[in-house]
Amino acid sequence: MPFVSIEGIDGSGKTEQIGLLVERLRSAGRAVLQTKEPDGGRLGAEVRAILTHPDRRLAPAEQLLLISAARYDHVRSVIRPALADGRWVVSDRFIDSTYAFQVAVSDIDLRQLFRSVRDVVVETTFPDVTIILDLPLEVARGRRTRRRDGVLDPEEATRDFNTIRAALIAVAHEEPERCHVVDADQSPDAVARDIWRLIEPML
Repeated sequence: MPFVSIEGIDGSGKTEQIGLLVERLRSAGRAVLQTKEPDGGRLGAEVRAILTHPDRRLAPAEQLLLISAARYDHVRSVIRPALADGRWVVSDRFIDSTYAFQVAVSDIDLRQLFRSVRDVVVETTFPDVTIILDLPLEVARGRRTRRRDGVLDPEEATRDFNTIRAALIAVAHEEPERCHVVDADQSPDAVARDIWRLIEPML
């Protein structure tokens, strides 16, 4: 069964579009598992708690290793069983987020560490299709601000979204058969239509 991941900077509309996609797949008669990283699996909640603790500022390498530990469990206890059971899997973030949010922004070169850990953690369980929702930084920032009644999340406020966005686009250029960039600076319905054009041939 197909494995789909949805990527994008914070404020790009991932949550809404994943909900719309899952609903449409189910309406088409497909069994779907909707999941999320790093929350999926048995370790996800604990890892997220560490990553978002207000008194901890972890280095990108530390974040990469923690998220990878959660992903190792997520792949084996959630994603693979669902695929083997004949269900579609739609994940809010996967391996490309780790590259963009940890590797690309690091002041030391983590690419070799990333590749080595990825090969052990993911093995052959890569998404069949990855949708990258691309949005201008100021538009995304406005959405994040409105979402929190004018108050930006402190963690989000320190992220280098310019680098993160560029890294996701770079991944799409490097892996065009898997990764597809969708213009997220449209109405939700228009974005959903663009996503469905990519997914419908897989039905």
